[in-house]
Amino acid sequence: MKLHGSAILFLLLISCEEKTVEVQLPTANVTPDFNYVLDTVHVDAGEEQIYLDMDLNMSDYAVNEGLLYNLTPESGRVEVINMESLTLDSVINYKLRGPNSVKQYFPFGIKKTLFGDTFFKEYRVIHKLNSAGKKIDSYELINRELSGDRLPFDTEIDGLGEISSDGAYLASFYGNFKVGGIVMGIAKINLLDKSVKLIPIDFWDQLKEYTITVDYDIGRRNSSPELKFLLLNGPDIILSTSASNELWYYDSESDSVIHKSFHSNLTANQKSGKYRQDITDQRLYMYWVKRKNDEVVFGPLVKDHKAQRFYRYSRELDSSDPQKPKYVFVLTVFDEKLDQIHEQKLQSSIPIMGKYFEGKTFVHNGSIYSFLKQPNELAFIRLKPSFENE
Repeated sequence: MKLHGSAILFLLLISCEEKTVEVQLPTANVTPDFNYVLDTVHVDAGEEQIYLDMDLNMSDYAVNEGLLYNLTPESGRVEVINMESLTLDSVINYKLRGPNSVKQYFPFGIKKTLFGDTFFKEYRVIHKLNSAGKKIDSYELINRELSGDRLPFDTEIDGLGEISSDGAYLASFYGNFKVGGIVMGIAKINLLDKSVKLIPIDFWDQLKEYTITVDYDIGRRNSSPELKFLLLNGPDIILSTSASNELWYYDSESDSVIHKSFHSNLTANQKSGKYRQDITDQRLYMYWVKRKNDEVVFGPLVKDHKAQRFYRYSRELDSSDPQKPKYVFVLTVFDEKLDQIHEQKLQSSIPIMGKYFEGKTFVHNGSIYSFLKQPNELAFIRLKPSFENE
């Protein structure tokens, strides 16, 4: 029996229940037993030049090794950086041609698994190499190559998603990514049996309201959308955005989505969405983009696997003194159940967003590392949080 795309989507919607949870942080947002130390660290690359053109957005931090794998997409070169010694450990040159090629179109990311396998991500294709550098599988993210749920008509899976640390699955967004299209939810692709599960999540209608678009003339358009983030937590998937203080948690065991909204005492909880829409001039467009970016911005969640805590940076322009407007930077702490347990106003700035992507942020040995853009040098802002009872 064949089902039309709308019927398939309806069945998916009723099979994956979404629950909403409102979370209110206690009034006392500063916990006396919380402290942090913040500094800047630099990586010693010796005579080598580390690839920085994409602000580390194509890199992967392997938590079990303490190593950062930084991909140069044009050449297949991968720099292996030891985050403990802050040195360039080695360089691996992967092949772009032949049976072990990591390139079909253009590599956009790398993932090193717990078992030594390495994945290379392209927009619609994933390549898998074993620890010896031999290609052992490829995945094409289209209906005819995947079993399980069917993608509705005129939709696709974004191959630039996140791969689990054990290499068991890929999670990414699916939908119609054309101008004026819609992101329908998350696709979870089993990389062992090449099956896909579609998880509809109703967040796009709200998020697209924060997009500013300029139409220069017929066929020429530019836009400034908000960012959407995925973080994998074992078999579960966490979706958050740069525009609002909330998240959607897909629990694989119950096959349900939990929607959690948080409250901050230090910043707004979402962007205003009050932006001019009929923009045809670049100067006016940049003015409104800056106004939007001065509103609250939420960075991606990162996880401390040892402490079983999650962290997130946020930022907002404080104009209470018109003569001296300044950004307020906040660190929010969540426990293992993603309940908000603390938020801390920081005394220093943190790089949260780059020009096109979020800043590269990860946790190494209990410290939060955030990529700091500097000419010809790899550097990080390092924040070490601590609770007195630990």
